[in-house]
Amino acid sequence: MLLAIDIGNTNTVIGAYDNGRLIDHFRVASNRDLTVDECGFFVTGLLEKMRIEPSQVDRVAMASVVPRLTPIFEKMSRKYMSVTPLIVTSDIRLPIRIAYDDPKEVGSDRIANAVAAYTAFGGPIIVVDYGTAITLDVIAEDGTYLGGVIAPGPETGGSELARKAARLFEVPIEKPERVIGRSTADSIKSGLFHGTVGQVDAIIQLIHDELGFPARVIATGGLANDFVKNSRFIESSNPILTLEGLKIIADFQLGE
Repeated sequence: MLLAIDIGNTNTVIGAYDNGRLIDHFRVASNRDLTVDECGFFVTGLLEKMRIEPSQVDRVAMASVVPRLTPIFEKMSRKYMSVTPLIVTSDIRLPIRIAYDDPKEVGSDRIANAVAAYTAFGGPIIVVDYGTAITLDVIAEDGTYLGGVIAPGPETGGSELARKAARLFEVPIEKPERVIGRSTADSIKSGLFHGTVGQVDAIIQLIHDELGFPARVIATGGLANDFVKNSRFIESSNPILTLEGLKIIADFQLGE
């Protein structure tokens, strides 16, 4: 039994795989104040919902972009499941080659996304991840991770707008009924939603221009679905792409 854990700035996604099949997964808010035992109670509670005993988990694979939480989940895995987790970095064996100037700078979630996308679709391919940050990662036809783009996510942009503009406030990230807002809330919604769609499509076009040919584009992340429907380039989305990448990387260590 493999437990895949994707620790993000906003959400943590946890899924369990049995013989390569996803049993279930959960997306919850990331809590930077977790203790090891709180983390253990939380994860074993999710396992219980999936009717899995902690002793059934014999592998754990983790991607984390929250340094404060990485050792918490690592210690939790050892204490509550007696498993030393595989922590994804550029230093472990990977089914792709990373061509970043300094591979250590590539986030583990971006590595997992790239592995999952390339395994499923081949290359060239672009992965758009809508989260706290929007990341676009580019993988070549031969499986080389070429690099990508990092931009603020819509929730991050909305929070900063509310923080810095005295008369503005946070709104839900959703597509408004019309582009021309007739209230402050709808105007902000329009700017955040259509601004994100336009920004991502413009960057994808620039990537295509730089490559000299079009690449397939897929998306992931908790906010992906609505944006994908309005993109000119994104073909589909997979909300558990990072978990799939963690599974593939974990299996790769076993030579599977």
